[in-house]
Amino acid sequence: MGLFILQIFTAPKRPLRLYLLTVTLIALTACEAAAPNARKATSNTSFQAEPPPNFTRGLLARRTVEPLYPLRAKNLGIEGWVMLRFSVDESGAVINNTIQTVEEQPAGYFELASVTAARRLRFENTRGETVEDVRYVFRYELEESNQFRVEPPSVDIQFRELLPLRLITPDYPPDVEQRGIEGYVIVRFTVTDRGVVQDIVIDASEPPGIFDNEALAAATRLRFDPRIVSDVPVQVEDVLFRFDWRLPR
Repeated sequence: MGLFILQIFTAPKRPLRLYLLTVTLIALTACEAAAPNARKATSNTSFQAEPPPNFTRGLLARRTVEPLYPLRAKNLGIEGWVMLRFSVDESGAVINNTIQTVEEQPAGYFELASVTAARRLRFENTRGETVEDVRYVFRYELEESNQFRVEPPSVDIQFRELLPLRLITPDYPPDVEQRGIEGYVIVRFTVTDRGVVQDIVIDASEPPGIFDNEALAAATRLRFDPRIVSDVPVQVEDVLFRFDWRLPR
């Protein structure tokens, strides 16, 4: 009788164990099936758009420029890129008032530094005419040691070049515009340690005297982040700045 009673209570345990084992296997299979989806979702959140290629319309860069990495982006460990479009004149210089931002990734960090760098680009223009809608990409990539820096560095800024804070489009004299006259003016001035422009003079102009007044008026409205040497803002003399007047094509 004792053996028979033992069989009565023991027999149901085998199906129960099989049932629990089956449930466990099903759960493990479901987790394994969900894992690739989870990994896929994680990888999608870290995706960053690649910058498009340059489109220079056949122009070859005679002088390339490395833009200054914005300190705020560098301290936060942010990388990115900016695509600009602009026109290039007969001499291969970028026409300043044609510079426009096509796309910036991420927004709000690199546009001003890119526009500043674009002003210094030079191209081989063998066509003898203005080339429009040139597209150029500036990339901002941190060195490996800076990729995970979040807090601002404790060291002083040893050197930083002038950075324009305000881009000015000079007025086009109505009578000159009606006559279809284009030209440029290069002004020379001093930037104080507070970033203010003073002592403005005309360095060169073409045609002479046509756009001088408008260039002087526009130059007075320029503002800069001052040059920094050994963590101290300093005054900079003999700064050259070019204004261009181009009619729409």
